[in-house]
Amino acid sequence: MEYIVFFAAILVLVGSISMAMPSKSSRKISKIRMEAKLLGCKISSTLYGKNKFQNHSSYTTSYQIKNETNLKDAHFIRDKKQLILYSPVKLKYSESFETIKKQLGDASDSLIEVIFTNSSILFLWNEISGIEDLKIILNKLKEINYF
Repeated sequence: MEYIVFFAAILVLVGSISMAMPSKSSRKISKIRMEAKLLGCKISSTLYGKNKFQNHSSYTTSYQIKNETNLKDAHFIRDKKQLILYSPVKLKYSESFETIKKQLGDASDSLIEVIFTNSSILFLWNEISGIEDLKIILNKLKEINYF
């Protein structure tokens, strides 16, 4: 009887330790987020507070960088293979809309949603794609020009 209690206690101890250890995927995402902070991204949760994103399904983390572009009000959402303009509609009729759309299209397929505000650019992307993909996205977002 003592052996059964002893083995049960060992199993409970091993089970609690293994549950407390991070998985391989969570360690990978943690490393990506740490490197993203070094690149100048502010990372926040989309679960709490005011959420401007339309994609509420599976992306719980948003990234934010300072808006150094001329585009101060725009919202793009990925629909299948391309990013489409969600708002404002008047941007669609501007002369430089096709250029902006091409620059965003060249960014990455892992870019899910982008919001341009006066002070920042907020975006959702598939973090599993890796840090190199994030570097491409950041460079393309900073290159966008709107005249």
